[in-house]
Amino acid sequence: MEASIDALVAKNWTVDGQTVSLADVGYAAAGIDEGWEGCGKGVNGTQHDAQGNPVINQKFPDMAGLVKYGHDKGLKMGWYENGCACGERKAVLENYEGDVRQLHALDFDGVKLDGCGAQRNMTLYAALMNATGKAYLIENCHWGKCSAGDDSSCPTADWW
Repeated sequence: MEASIDALVAKNWTVDGQTVSLADVGYAAAGIDEGWEGCGKGVNGTQHDAQGNPVINQKFPDMAGLVKYGHDKGLKMGWYENGCACGERKAVLENYEGDVRQLHALDFDGVKLDGCGAQRNMTLYAALMNATGKAYLIENCHWGKCSAGDDSSCPTADWW
């Protein structure tokens, strides 16, 4: 991840006679996608602990340090929560709260929320994020499968 961050900020491109980085021309965010989850390390074989916090596997021994590394390089940092890898199938309020608590505590700037994860209520996620006082970029990966309910992972009219 650090090598990817370094590649985004490396000034090794020439545009109109100027040496620039990918970040300089708009590619100024790095996202940690699938692979960080501690699948099976949480309650009842899930990826969430008893307080609802997502469990991070040992491949990411210092997630807060990684986010800080990206910020120190001038990038926004994103995190992929409620993903597919661990196969959680039951939405739990504590997990929504824990996801947002960790998102905020680790100082991420954005989050990708997927349609295959158990927590798909975008209205609830947005309300919990708003309650932190920080604005987050939400990447809503709902695959276009919308219904009238919040659990379709599509935003409702009042989700912000």
